Amino acid sequence: MPELIIQATDALGWVGIFAVMLFAAPEVVMPFLGYAVYRAEADPLCVLSAASLGATLGSTLIYLAIRAVGGERVRAWVHRGSRWHLIDEDDLAQVNAAFLRYGRSIVFFGRWVPTVRSLVSVPAGLLPMRLAPFLAFTFLGTALWNGVLLAAGYLAGSSWDRLEAYLGTYGTVATALIVAAAAGFVLLRLRSRMLRR
Repeated sequence: MPELIIQATDALGWVGIFAVMLFAAPEVVMPFLGYAVYRAEADPLCVLSAASLGATLGSTLIYLAIRAVGGERVRAWVHRGSRWHLIDEDDLAQVNAAFLRYGRSIVFFGRWVPTVRSLVSVPAGLLPMRLAPFLAFTFLGTALWNGVLLAAGYLAGSSWDRLEAYLGTYGTVATALIVAAAAGFVLLRLRSRMLRR
């Protein structure tokens, strides 16, 4: 990935950073860009702006795709019911209530957590959360996290690549917790369905 970042930024500058951040994890990209700032090869404000705008667009594309599907279709599918459905209307109502109350915080802080940063666009698009606050809180949360990673890469200097091990552990733990929570939900719901029968 660093080679791709180098090629993109060398060839296209901030446009390359913007394009890379459409799909790349900031934990991989931003420390290297912090090192580039450390070497005075890049402007920190330009880097942060391009990276945050690219990541925001990537999340917004997911939001728009889910919104196109429509929450009504999902609710209708759940309402029809099936023995294979592991979610029901009560689950949707709880998610809806939580997102209506804490949606902006979920979108903002979700940008700091691997896997969650992509998943959070799904309920935001299904409810749907209005586009303006979604964009605002997505950009703010993304910019803050990107700024932390950029500063870490700058402070690490030529040792920026050592951050990869720590950030990799952080990403692995976060993903493992999410997978464990999802697996626990599935197992409990399957057990509940079996007991009902």
